[in-house]
Amino acid sequence: MIMNLAAAMAMTAALGTALAQPPVGKLPGTSAKIVAKMAGRPIQLTSYSTPSTRPPFAMRVWDPAKRAFVETEGDVAVSPDERWTATLARTRPPGKPTMTFVDRESGDRTNVELPVPADPAQEGQYLQTLWPTWSPDGRHLLLNVFEAGSEPRSEGIVLIDVPTLKARFVRIENALITVGGFQWTRDGKGVVVRWGKNGKSAIRQYDLTGAVKRTWHVRGRPADQGQGTFTPSGRRFVTACMSLETSACVWDTATGKAVTRIKLGFSPVWSPVLGWYDERHLLAATSKGVGIVDLKGKVVETLLTVPKKQGLYLRFEARGKG
Repeated sequence: MIMNLAAAMAMTAALGTALAQPPVGKLPGTSAKIVAKMAGRPIQLTSYSTPSTRPPFAMRVWDPAKRAFVETEGDVAVSPDERWTATLARTRPPGKPTMTFVDRESGDRTNVELPVPADPAQEGQYLQTLWPTWSPDGRHLLLNVFEAGSEPRSEGIVLIDVPTLKARFVRIENALITVGGFQWTRDGKGVVVRWGKNGKSAIRQYDLTGAVKRTWHVRGRPADQGQGTFTPSGRRFVTACMSLETSACVWDTATGKAVTRIKLGFSPVWSPVLGWYDERHLLAATSKGVGIVDLKGKVVETLLTVPKKQGLYLRFEARGKG
């Protein structure tokens, strides 16, 4: 039997800060290295994968019980309290896509069939479903639903309530789906997404029924790593605002006015890494790998080093206060 969220958080509170975190050293299967202690940080490296010419593409997710990165197939998202893992398989049998939730406390494993519409262009197939992302409070998981294409447009999102694991589809059509897709607002009561065309777009906010709440006429896509698009206070948000992810733009949430633009430079990391680390620092790809960057663009700490020839897809997620 799955406990309610309050009970789950109470049980994990005493253990939250004691959960084992990835150690300093080489990432298995790569030439990349963690070079800073990760314990006690507001974000954690939860999973990573390397390019492969043959599916299924192996991904490794951090397992605090085993104190190791273990192989898994599919996109994995770890809840802020680190209790739940949610995995969307990259390969699946015919039928609707399925999300697999694992309760790390009880060991319970639950498959949740996603209410994804059929793909009108492909008989017997369903629309693409990608990028599972936890809300900041850990109460919901969202997935992007969209048609494939060179400039894909959203059909909506799937929201899964935790811990009931009930899923529903929310139709939000025509948003421009770029890296990461829809992202959470800081209060977990809404989502933001890029809207418009590449080269001329805005950021639009929706509530969890799919209603438009506001639009910021700013450049770029919402950041998707670390603490996410918004600072912990929600007062500012960040976008990847230049081609090839070479710059980060910081905006004032209340006014939509620009705060700063930071040039990030070339990174050896193949996947975009950008999001808030804390209220005054960004988590970003750097010339050495991944680090913590201040709002003047200075790298104040390097977390991972990544050789330029090492293709690597990294996932950093927020960690709850537990």
